Amino acid sequence: MKTIAIANQKGGTGKTTTAYNLGIALTQQGYRVLMVDFDPQGNLSCYCGIPPEQDLEQTITELLMKVAYEKPLSNRECVYQSKRTDDSAPQVDFIPSNLRLASFELAMGTMMCREVLLKTCLEQYSSQYDYCIIDCSPSVGLLLTNALSAANEVIIPMQAQPFSVVGMSQLTNSISSVQRKINPGLHIRGVLLTMTQHTKVSEHYAHDVRAKYGRTLHVFTTEIPYNVKVQESQAFAAPTILYEPKSSSARAYVEFTQEVLGHGREEQVYERDEDARDR
Repeated sequence: MKTIAIANQKGGTGKTTTAYNLGIALTQQGYRVLMVDFDPQGNLSCYCGIPPEQDLEQTITELLMKVAYEKPLSNRECVYQSKRTDDSAPQVDFIPSNLRLASFELAMGTMMCREVLLKTCLEQYSSQYDYCIIDCSPSVGLLLTNALSAANEVIIPMQAQPFSVVGMSQLTNSISSVQRKINPGLHIRGVLLTMTQHTKVSEHYAHDVRAKYGRTLHVFTTEIPYNVKVQESQAFAAPTILYEPKSSSARAYVEFTQEVLGHGREEQVYERDEDARDR
């Protein structure tokens, strides 16, 4: 099971929308996908059909507590299936979250092996799924550390705006710290520019991100454009790629998924270059 954390300590960058659409798109490609809502706000859970007022007894918090206190876990514990918005919507397995996760983060500070609780939780699912997508909370703390410790790869959604660029160093420092101390196999899969617009400001910062980070980090060729259909799909708890498949944002998420799978233009050019070098 490849585990991908969708992370950025800044809110409003499109983490949840990216996590959900990527999970649905991978499912459409025939992969077995588990999505994990690791944000106390529970937005991914809402996307999957669990309204915030519904007080679930089994969430990621209960799973973490069992692992922390070394209690046995049953098969597929805390795993739900997303609700179908229509006949074309595939069902995806997910582990929900709610505000109890915020309280548990405070309690984690005194626990043994607190940085790898999520990693231990997810080990029981490793043979059941091809991909695990973690929707991270917009913060730098034990929740983010746990997500990075459990992941093989990190995808960083980023708006082409000045404050988004400023916060990147803090996030990359957190990732580097986890790589050195806990998870040496972790690597940044790439930066995904989201909510881009045909304005001078947006285009300037998109170019700035590629110029500043392109030499050290992969910046996905695909950009997710700002589109009102994304907000509409959120209101109907539907993935953008199914709610309005012909919209620019839906097409972009499909292309982004192909890049994640290694079918994007940059991946193909890289492979050709490798072949040329070997010859």
